[in-house]
Amino acid sequence: MNYWNEIHGSKLFNMVFSRNVPIGEIKLFTLNIDNNLSTLTLAFDIREIPDTPPKKWESTGYNACRTGITCSEVTSLTTSNLPPRETLQLSIKNFESGHLVCIASETSEIKFITSSLRLREPSVYLTVSPV
Repeated sequence: MNYWNEIHGSKLFNMVFSRNVPIGEIKLFTLNIDNNLSTLTLAFDIREIPDTPPKKWESTGYNACRTGITCSEVTSLTTSNLPPRETLQLSIKNFESGHLVCIASETSEIKFITSSLRLREPSVYLTVSPV
């Protein structure tokens, strides 16, 4: 996969972005593992800012966009160092009957296989340190 817009659940994402947004650099905020349901949820900021925001966003000053992915039936999870607050590279590759997700920097890596992945709805906010 090359674009966030290609991921299942990207309806709102496609409404607030008028173009394809490449998968790549992120700033990770949340990594949640639910061992009982075999799901992994990531929340992160992306570099791009919505260019066709809904009316309710227009009155809010913002310079950051947060989205994420929810992954089901996660296997082969490996981590090497928890990532510090730094930018990471995220890639999603089609793999057998699912997707290989890799999130990495020079000092850390999170890698796993998921049979199902869904894009979380984007939100915007104002921060002093955007991606």
